[in-house]
Amino acid sequence: MADRATAIGSVPTAELLAQLARRIASSLDLRATLQLVADAVVDRLGFGVAAVNMLRPDGRCEVAAVAGSEEARTVLLGTSVPMEAFEKMLNACDAWGELRFLDHRRHAEVGRDIPEWTPPTLPSDDPGAWHPDDGLFAPFCAPDGTLIGVLSVDMPDGGRRPHPQRLQLLEQFAAHAALAIEHSRVHTQLARSEQLFRAMFDRSPIAIALLDDDSRITRVNVACERLLGRNAAELVGSPAVELARPDPEPRRRSTDSATTPADQYEVHFTRPDGQEIWGRVNSTLLMPAAADGKRLLLTQIEDITQLRTMQARFAHAASHDQLTGLANRTLVLGQLAEMLAGSRPGDGRTAVLFCDVDHFKQINDTLGHAAGDQLLIEIGQSLTLTARGQDIVGRIGGDEFVLVAHPVPSRAETASLAERVLRTVRHPIELNGEPVLPSLSIGAALSGPGDSADSVLAAADRALYTAKAAGRGQWRLAPGR
Repeated sequence: MADRATAIGSVPTAELLAQLARRIASSLDLRATLQLVADAVVDRLGFGVAAVNMLRPDGRCEVAAVAGSEEARTVLLGTSVPMEAFEKMLNACDAWGELRFLDHRRHAEVGRDIPEWTPPTLPSDDPGAWHPDDGLFAPFCAPDGTLIGVLSVDMPDGGRRPHPQRLQLLEQFAAHAALAIEHSRVHTQLARSEQLFRAMFDRSPIAIALLDDDSRITRVNVACERLLGRNAAELVGSPAVELARPDPEPRRRSTDSATTPADQYEVHFTRPDGQEIWGRVNSTLLMPAAADGKRLLLTQIEDITQLRTMQARFAHAASHDQLTGLANRTLVLGQLAEMLAGSRPGDGRTAVLFCDVDHFKQINDTLGHAAGDQLLIEIGQSLTLTARGQDIVGRIGGDEFVLVAHPVPSRAETASLAERVLRTVRHPIELNGEPVLPSLSIGAALSGPGDSADSVLAAADRALYTAKAAGRGQWRLAPGR
């Protein structure tokens, strides 16, 4: 258990797959590699048991690696059955992509010849639950289609059928186990490491490129062609740096060691069809030094476009108002603070216009909240039209907006800006079938020496109350500013 924790621990899944690929390419101990796959399936994907079944020279399929409970290891490890038993069982399974699912309700008799360990779990009547007699299998086939092994898993966490993303990762781990078995077979049969590498390289589901000492691409696999949208003829010979634009905020982590120097970073690719993709790159020194003194880098690229898109959406949602799309209070204050901190003598002052929608509660009460939301969207668009390119427009409360303008050379320019905002917003619109003439009350404040974002905004807020008291639809400048 300690060895497994050391081998897997908190290593990222992509790096673990890269570690497996390196083990396979280096022809390290097959059973240890298969055990690492089984451990990863249990520890990473949440299955109760994972067993790697491997074809032996005598035609029987042996359980070569097991992860899970000690009872499961005792029952399964080392057992074997004729490969025909697995073929019969797989033919009766339901296809789940590259995987095969054995549903106990329809194929209760088929899997009886296969070594199994039934977890101590009570069956459930829930149709989405995982029955103790269900099974999930990933068959391994040689290039000629011959079955050479099977990865079997049982009882996922929560007792329910696993999410499609877990199934995709299970396919990747199974593909590496299949590669390990096939490489071992090729190595035994041909004893030629070049063919071992070629099989792993070409058949890997992960995009891989081989780079020379000048960082030029010398070889790519089909997965790499598919990811980059270019064929091998276009890629081979090209400098790798010309294909990708580095992340403007690099997320780079070096894992160099004396024997296996490696580097991980994220890059941005533009495919020929214009599609933008992000890749997490793992580069590993495959050969420390060749006879001619040149080195080779094995570069694996994981497609993380969806992950980066989700991260960008979360970041935008955290700093922007969901209704209007404008900056929220946190972003406005942050940008205003940066503006004030970066201002130097002679740059001009910063004006803050604190805007409040007049009679907004009445609109909500009479026309409904949907009409109120539409009014807020319209006002946000009007403020954006009034603002200059470098200005900040944000919604910081229910019906409260802020316009931050910089530089503003004078109080007169601040007055002109406030008047433009009042005129721009005051145009008839239709809300819920009713004509409405919206208006704002505005409090304005100009920054002074030593001001913070909070202090300028507070001064503008006080001026806003003065404008409201004067009858609404007006603006007022904070005294002394």
